[in-house]
This record gives sequence, C-alpha cells and structure tokens, in this order.
Amino acid sequence: MNILVGSHKNNIGKTLISIKAGINLSQQGKNVLLMDISSGKTKMSEYLKVNEDIIYDIVDVFTDTCPLELAVMEINENLHLLPSPRVQGKIEKLNRDYFVKLLKYAESYDVVIIDGDELSNSYIDFSEIQNVVTVNNNDFSCVKEINTDKVLAAKADKFTVIINKYNTKMAKKGSMLKLKDIEKLTGTSVTATIEENINYSKPDYQQIFNEDFLKLGTFI
Repeated sequence: MNILVGSHKNNIGKTLISIKAGINLSQQGKNVLLMDISSGKTKMSEYLKVNEDIIYDIVDVFTDTCPLELAVMEINENLHLLPSPRVQGKIEKLNRDYFVKLLKYAESYDVVIIDGDELSNSYIDFSEIQNVVTVNNNDFSCVKEINTDKVLAAKADKFTVIINKYNTKMAKKGSMLKLKDIEKLTGTSVTATIEENINYSKPDYQQIFNEDFLKLGTFI
C-alpha cells in the first residue's frame, strides 16, 4: 500500500504525522518504508536522528546511482527510511517517471508512506497511490485547500483528511472553523483531529516513539 501525505501549509506537522503513522504500523507487524520527498525545513532523518549517517539518498535511488537497498536506513524493527538529500535543491530532479520508479522499487514493503509537499506537484501519479492524506488546520483557508486536494486525489482509492493543530478556543469564538463546519463545507469526514499542543512542536527522538505522543487513530 502506498500512502501519500501532503499539505498546502508549512509547519503543519505532516512529517511528524507520517513518521508516527509509520511507527504505529511497524509495531503492528507491517514492514514499513518512510519515503521523504518533502522540501520541508525539518527532514524525517533529522527527527529520527540519522541525518549524519546518510550516505545515499532518494535521488541516488531514482537516478539509479545505487539500488534501493543501499540507500534505505533501518530505524527500528519493521521501520525503514529512504531519506531526502542533505544537499539543498537535489530533490528537484524528481519527476513523474522517477516517482513511479521509486514505488516500483519499494514493492516489497507492506506499506510505503510518502512525505510530500502540495498534492498539486506535477511528479505525483495518483493512480499509484492507495491513500491520499491531506493535513490542514481549522483556519478558514482549509476549506478551499481540502476541496482542491479532494479533486486531485480522485484517482486514488481513498482520500483522508487530518486536522492538526486544531484550535478549540478559536473555533468556539468563531475565529476559526469547527470540525462539523469543515466536514459540511468539504463534504468529507475528518479521520483524525489533533488538538494544538506545544509538546508537538519540537519533539525529541524518545518522545516520538512514546505511545502517548501524537495519537492518530488509524487512517489506513
């Protein structure tokens, strides 16, 4: 199963959500590959404390500089990472053919979780994705953004909405949207809602693997 996680917003938590989903699935016995194609400020490898250990990266794999096995890093039992390049701008070589090639190379894994950027990126082939996950908050712009992603994800088997950094106080005041309003205006069911929590802003390695951290439920 290929799961693509994206968002219109920066600093919305999609990378941490991707990692935590991978951890949860690996602990259930699934063989999971985290695939980092995001241009976000903090990479999966940094959260997982393996950034300094990178020799080969995802670009080396899709350009056939090295096989997938050489670039993949073992994080934990059943959990592996195909890291994004440490060199800024290198990931820009990614195109649709390379994207499909990466997924083909990773077919031996039970689940591939792809940490991406906006779902409108031209390299994405949605016919290769079983679950498209969009991460947003409850500001007023989320309605347009979720609706846009819903259209883009039409070729995938499943479309999942996660609301992160949900601000209950502002929703009650009417300054942000309530969950029921988001669902009504987008015609979707929100699979997971994560309350705004300062503890999620800069978690350390041990915290990420703590079972009480970032409880998502299941969105597979």
